[in-house]
Amino acid sequence: MEAAGVVATGGQHAKDALSSIGIDVEEIQRRADDTFGPGAFQYPRPAYTPHAKKALEHTLHEARALGHEKFGTEHILLGLLAAGEGRGLEVLAALAVDPAGLRRAVLTKVAGEAP
Repeated sequence: MEAAGVVATGGQHAKDALSSIGIDVEEIQRRADDTFGPGAFQYPRPAYTPHAKKALEHTLHEARALGHEKFGTEHILLGLLAAGEGRGLEVLAALAVDPAGLRRAVLTKVAGEAP
C-alpha cells in the first residue's frame, strides 16, 4: 500500500490511544477469534488510498444528487467515474470502456428504479 501513497502503520497510534483509556485491542482480537473464528475481527481496517477516498466522497455525492438515502454499487461506480482518476478508471480504460457512455447507462438504469 505504501506504493499507492498510503503509509501502513499497523494502527499503532490508534492502539496506543485505545490503550491509554484501558482498551486492549489484542484481547478484543483474541476474543473475537475465539467467538467468531480466526480473522473475523480486522483491526486496524485497511487505510484508503487518496484515490479511493476521493471516489467514496463522490459516491456519497452521487447518491445524494439522485435523492437516495443509501448508496449501492451503482453509486460506487458513478463515484469512480466522477473521481476522474485512480485504479478503477485504469481498469475500465484497459477494458476499452467509455466512461461517459457508462455513466449515461448507469444513470438511465438508476432512473428506471425507485430510490
